[in-house]
Amino acid sequence: MNNMLPKATESLIAAIISDGVQQDTKSLVTRSRQLASKLRKDHPDLSKKIGAIVSSSSLRGSEGQTRPVPVDADSRQKLLREEYPILLDAEPIWPVSIREQLHSLVLEQSQAAVLEEAGLTPIRSLLMTGPPGCGKTTTAGWVAQQLDLPLLTLDLATVMSSYLGKTGSNIRAVLDHAQEAPCVLLLDEFDAIAKRRDDDSDVGELKRLVTVLLQAIDDWPSGSLLVAATNHGELLDPAVWRRFDLVVDFPAPTKEQVASYLKTEIDPFIAEWLSREIVPESIALLKNSFKSIRKKILLEQRSLNEVLIEQFSLSVMPSELENIAKESSVLSLTDQGLSQRKISEMTGFSRPVVKKIQEKSSQGEKVNG
Repeated sequence: MNNMLPKATESLIAAIISDGVQQDTKSLVTRSRQLASKLRKDHPDLSKKIGAIVSSSSLRGSEGQTRPVPVDADSRQKLLREEYPILLDAEPIWPVSIREQLHSLVLEQSQAAVLEEAGLTPIRSLLMTGPPGCGKTTTAGWVAQQLDLPLLTLDLATVMSSYLGKTGSNIRAVLDHAQEAPCVLLLDEFDAIAKRRDDDSDVGELKRLVTVLLQAIDDWPSGSLLVAATNHGELLDPAVWRRFDLVVDFPAPTKEQVASYLKTEIDPFIAEWLSREIVPESIALLKNSFKSIRKKILLEQRSLNEVLIEQFSLSVMPSELENIAKESSVLSLTDQGLSQRKISEMTGFSRPVVKKIQEKSSQGEKVNG
């Protein structure tokens, strides 16, 4: 049995020892988390022990005291919400291009020591844009979960003080706090604090605040991740776009994404058909619709098909919905090149019925042609 550790892991352990000797607590915590992540697959017990040690100490200062969350000087309300560990209801649903970018980000952060040894810097900042409810906030939580880091979320309502100069002080306090120990800092509604500096409607303080934010992005430590999210990318100062290492635009959900989510809630045949009939603004709104559907089914003792038709204003009868969905699935499976026998097995229709549906569709195409 080969007990040798990979060279990257050996280098990481050496770097951790060096951090300890030099009393570089910030780097020590960061690299320890990376080591726990590397060991998770082959040495899960050791990984858990390292993670537990780091988790109990990563939010503590040099004297072992828990780091206080910064507060507004006047209201004494917290400027940040801290969450750890991160618990998600379900895996986020993204288009392939976004999924690949986010997995690359996690890989770079988890392999930061390897990159730094080669003179390279991992992704340290992420800007997410897109309409409300498209998954930006959930994505920040997913990244924090994958990196096993605390998620710190800016409380914009508390940060934006009515007193001149206080907003800038609050933002600086948040940025300083987040840089003291490894974390994922989420600046939601980023356009509220990073507006274009040529906007004449804003006071000088907010324009100076943009300069502070730009400097913070440039100097952000590689052991943490700065994440900003906005529904209004057009309002951001042009210089902001250039500062982020990675910019991800979240579009409205595709039919594939809609179908993928629907299949977690209803019969896959009906899900495929319904994904072509509805155009939700976001997966988040679709999830809310299904919360309402489940409540109606439970409290009003109604059938799923009936409530689906009502919720999405479908022009079919409840008794027709399942067969319409299955017929649609027959045609979809036909387009994929499956045989009538295989389609029959998957849909529950007999082979003669499958053939009849295919012939009916073929005749319709000829008429339309």
